[in-house]
Amino acid sequence: MKTKCNLFQICLFSAAVLALPAATQAQFLFTTNDGTITITEYTGFGGDVTIPDTTNGLPITGIASDAFFKSEYVTSVEIGANVTTIGANAFFQCFSLASATIPASVTNIGAGPFVDCLSLTVISVDADNLHYVSPNNLLFNKTQTSLIQFPGGAVGTYTLPADVTNIGEAFIGNSLTAISVTAGNPYFSGTNGVLFNKNQTTLIEYPGAASGSYTVPRSVTTIASASFEYSTGVSAVTISNTVTDIGEYAFYDCSALTSISVDSSDVNYSSTNGVLFNKTQTQLIQYPTGLGGSYVIPGTVINIENGAFGDAINLTEVVIPESATSIGVEAFYSCEGLTNAPIGNHVGIIGTNAFYSCISLAGITIPNSVTNIEEYAFFYCPSLTSLIFGSGVASIGEQAFYACQGLTNVCFEGNAPSDGGNIFSGDYLLSSISYVAGTTGWESTFDGIATAPCAECVAAAPVQFGIASVSRSGANLVLNATNGVFGGTYIVLMGTSLTEPFSQWTPVATNVLSASGNFTTIASNTVTPSLSARFFILEGP
Repeated sequence: MKTKCNLFQICLFSAAVLALPAATQAQFLFTTNDGTITITEYTGFGGDVTIPDTTNGLPITGIASDAFFKSEYVTSVEIGANVTTIGANAFFQCFSLASATIPASVTNIGAGPFVDCLSLTVISVDADNLHYVSPNNLLFNKTQTSLIQFPGGAVGTYTLPADVTNIGEAFIGNSLTAISVTAGNPYFSGTNGVLFNKNQTTLIEYPGAASGSYTVPRSVTTIASASFEYSTGVSAVTISNTVTDIGEYAFYDCSALTSISVDSSDVNYSSTNGVLFNKTQTQLIQYPTGLGGSYVIPGTVINIENGAFGDAINLTEVVIPESATSIGVEAFYSCEGLTNAPIGNHVGIIGTNAFYSCISLAGITIPNSVTNIEEYAFFYCPSLTSLIFGSGVASIGEQAFYACQGLTNVCFEGNAPSDGGNIFSGDYLLSSISYVAGTTGWESTFDGIATAPCAECVAAAPVQFGIASVSRSGANLVLNATNGVFGGTYIVLMGTSLTEPFSQWTPVATNVLSASGNFTTIASNTVTPSLSARFFILEGP
């Protein structure tokens, strides 16, 4: 659940670089304000990182939110003695980070500073710090009423003390098998290793390493935001009819989760084939991350919600239906196996980070209905080679197609959209952008790339399907075909004469493909001695 791009991951960055002494082995991007420095991004190569007290004569006083976002090779961090502020999610998903040292100077720490740092076992706060403490390597405020961060590498079970009144994002990405609560705590309770509010109407946190299936108790009316997020053990969740509210990202990136099942009498939510929807199935809320293969989104869906398919790395193909009007933030975030995602002709908005790091996505056509493509929407999709933008595109956000290094062909069918900045930066093979002659607003360059008019936008020619063999099985005609497209509809038409217009031929079999490749279609009871001569044709998309 993040909306920040990490330029370091793909070794593409352009900003001021703060070079530290060689012994620190670290580099940062930064801002200055009133004679102080705030680190905004780490761009080093990992290992043990020391943030110094000063540089260039200026004190380093802040670490911004997401500054070490997915810095996967940092193993330890020692924060300098002038730092007063550590931003929310400052060290988000630093998977190798094992220890963090916080000085006495720190007065403000944002929510979840070390979220999903799966190796983190040591959090050490200077004993002279007046605002924070770290008993047993847990990060608390000074009075130990707020648990700010539970280290993601700590395993086993944990009992929440009686005095804790607030946990914020402390447990997101935890590696526990059970969370219990001291009996005297007036705010929280635990049952079967799961954390709830006191009267157990809200499920707050599921232990990340607890394996197997889980049934939400009937006392629960609310499943809190991010309550199962990043859980690695849960494989199936059953939701009772008492649940009236499910928070955003509740089941995001649960790597083993293959099924979410909702009681059919629930008036707010529903499920089909393990996928979570609202009751009327106009909102697709969560596709279980552990599912793979191909998926056709039902034709009732209007909104693909934020994070709906995020981190489903084994998802290979998805069809977005004509009913859909929006693709939410991070909807297909880091679906690394996704190769094909045809977008329906009524989608108007493609959200921030919607297809971020879909590294296998090879081609996309933006339909005429799309008006806004938000920032980072297709950030780092290196397999993209060709893009056609429909006539309705009016706005493209910052770095929307950043680091799509395979992109060679871009064509716009409409007027020049607003440029959010650096849309195509890092797309080194893209030397020119085409636009249909007669459209307006175009200049000699767009986003710093040369433009040229063309008669029409031409996509790369698709591989054509074909009939490999035809056979008879009893009274049935069996057609074996090649190069079918996932989600494509293939129809067998039957006629009595080759001179008869195809519009008058009769459909005798329909096959909607659940996967790309070779396929078989059977036309039942079409080959019998009682029938006169018949002709057949296979029609495809």
